[in-house]
Amino acid sequence: MLNYLFGFNARMGRLAFFFSSFVVGVGFVMLAYGATGNVPSSGRMDVLLAQASASQPLLFAFYGVLVICFMLQSMRVRDIGWDPVCVMAGWIALMVIDRIVAQKFPEYALTYQHTGTAVGALANAALNLVLLFWPSGGLYKEQEPDDAGSDGAWRPSAPQAAATNRIARIAGGEFGGKAR
Repeated sequence: MLNYLFGFNARMGRLAFFFSSFVVGVGFVMLAYGATGNVPSSGRMDVLLAQASASQPLLFAFYGVLVICFMLQSMRVRDIGWDPVCVMAGWIALMVIDRIVAQKFPEYALTYQHTGTAVGALANAALNLVLLFWPSGGLYKEQEPDDAGSDGAWRPSAPQAAATNRIARIAGGEFGGKAR
């Protein structure tokens, strides 16, 4: 069930991932502007965050955008050919550990306002660049032609296993290489 809910079984190409992420981001910025009445680049950020945290529709929209972005990233990771259950869990674990380190040791944080370290920011940036630029993992690869001779006759792709040969000999009445 969770495979279909979070998009773990779906695939999304690079261009679709980029445009979907862009549209979700622009939509959230427009919603934030509509709810707070301020453009995010104008004024102090702490005032904008206080206004945004007081708005219930904006909080619901934030968590909705968070789930949508998680689903988009999971679909892109699946398209690359990686297992999104492992990659996304590892990414979340890395971000949680990074935040804990930045809170316990504030001298490692990027600035006094940030809740992450430079290592976490670089890892996050690297994974986002991978999601944007890594090619798809073989979804559209052409199948190799069958092992056919020049005369077009079909040949089996692999020799039969030894156990299969033994069973065929026994069924044919041969035991130990001798017919009874």
